[in-house]
Formats: sequence, structure tokens, C-alpha cells
Amino acid sequence: MATPRVGAGSFRRLTGGGGPAADVVDHRPALDGLRALAVAAVLLLDVDRLPGGNLGVDAFFVLSGWLITWRLLAEADRSATARIDLRRFWGARVRRLMPASLMVVVAVAALWHIADIDVPSLRHDLVYALGWSSNWGTINAGGDYWSRFGEPSPITHFWSLAIEEQFYVVWPIVIVVLIKLSAGRRRALVGTASALLAVASVAFMAVHFDAGRP
Repeated sequence: MATPRVGAGSFRRLTGGGGPAADVVDHRPALDGLRALAVAAVLLLDVDRLPGGNLGVDAFFVLSGWLITWRLLAEADRSATARIDLRRFWGARVRRLMPASLMVVVAVAALWHIADIDVPSLRHDLVYALGWSSNWGTINAGGDYWSRFGEPSPITHFWSLAIEEQFYVVWPIVIVVLIKLSAGRRRALVGTASALLAVASVAFMAVHFDAGRP
């Protein structure tokens, strides 16, 4: 499926006119299908029925990155000065993700005290979850995701949310910097930078990846 080019006109159609940019994109059933397959893959992985089902998480990351980049570039296309409102963007992400994640953390903390949950790492996990840095918490503890299945923590899966939130913080800043450097060729520059970063990521993993500690 070819990636559509979203210019100022098409973005106005998505947002309903010339008012402030809404944090929406048009509905694409194909993406819903990909999400459903990704969810199924992860669920089957967790019950030991689909080796490689962790690729479902990768699919979510790719979809999220594509949609966020689309939104940011569309907002820049729409503005006469190619401006992206980072405060609005980050505020929307916090409003969307913070209530549910905070509710889970509070509920787990309450159950920990009431039911005396025997998970030695739980205090550590809760602190990192509150800071959207669970992935770094696991790394700092000298473990990996798969080893956590031996002593499951209710917060283990916050690692993927942490990566997503860190992406939401860093990537928009990268986009803004690239737009300022692009001299009107922002899509080409953003596309090139994305490809180079992807290649660098693959090269880093090829050098440092340890199959014994994924």
C-alpha cells in the first residue's frame, strides 16, 4: 500500500477546514486490520502459541511512527511558516495516555499492599512506570523482557509504552529541527533522515544484539 502524500489541502479536509489542526487522521480500515493482526500475534506469543509473535509489537511501533510523522508534517504543510505546535502535540499525548496508565499503576500499587503480592521487583517497576522509563528500568536491573516471565510483574508490559512515550518526546523535536534545515524540501529531508536512522539502528543491533539476552 503506497503511503499517501498529505499536503495542506488534504490536511484541511482531514481537520474540517481552516481552524486549528485537530489531532486526527482519516480512518483507514487497512490499518485497523494490521492492528488486529498485531494484537493477535502478541496474545498468541504470550500463551506460547506463536514463535515470533513479538513482531506484533514492532508493527505497532512502525504504525505509530508513521502516523505521528504524518501528523507532524501535515501540520507543517498547513502552516505558512511550517510551524509545529509541540506543546499542543505533547499535551494531546499526555491526555490520551496518562489517565489509563496512572490508573493501572495506582491499582497495582494498591493491590500490592492489600494482597501482599510477592514480586520483589515491583517497587522498582512502579517507580519506572510512573516516569515512562520501564525499558530503562529493566536494562538497569540487568535483565531483559523474556527473563521477566519467570517472575511476572503486573508492570512488565509498560516497557513498550515507555518506548512509545520516549519516541513522542524525541521525534517531534527531530522533525522540527529537520524542517528548519530543509529550505522547503522537508519531506525529502525527513524521509532521508528516517532511512539513515533506521540503517544506523539495524547496524547497532547487528553489533550489540545478544541472542541469549534479547
